[in-house]
Amino acid sequence: MRFENFDLGSPYGSIELRGLGHDWDLHNWADFGGLTFLVESNELVLEWRVNHMDKNPWGDTGNTAAGCRLRFRGLHSVRLSPRDPAYPATEGTCVASISKVIPGELQFPYKQKWEPGEEFHLRLTFQDEREIEIGAETAVLEPIE
Repeated sequence: MRFENFDLGSPYGSIELRGLGHDWDLHNWADFGGLTFLVESNELVLEWRVNHMDKNPWGDTGNTAAGCRLRFRGLHSVRLSPRDPAYPATEGTCVASISKVIPGELQFPYKQKWEPGEEFHLRLTFQDEREIEIGAETAVLEPIE
């Protein structure tokens, strides 16, 4: 996968996207709204929204967007795990971590350093233990005004 216009705050365990001139904290303020699979274009879109009543909803005072999307193009795999029912349903909207992972590696999927062009999937883990792992050609960050 290649990130077109953003990167992670850290290659693993991140809660923040960095792109479009801003930081996007997906843990503290943004609520995950869901995902949409676009069959005809072979894209997957994940969307977050923030409450603009908060003074600094993204952890970046210059970021005034109402939300953001991650658009995955050239989709080749999606894995969605079950949530842990011990958590309240509201924990399913809160990102716990975002990580680059080695495709197919179950025991040690994380790396601190990735070489340019090296293949990876993106794994999002939520507070309710649900995971979404995506394999695609590219990913792009889009603001929601």
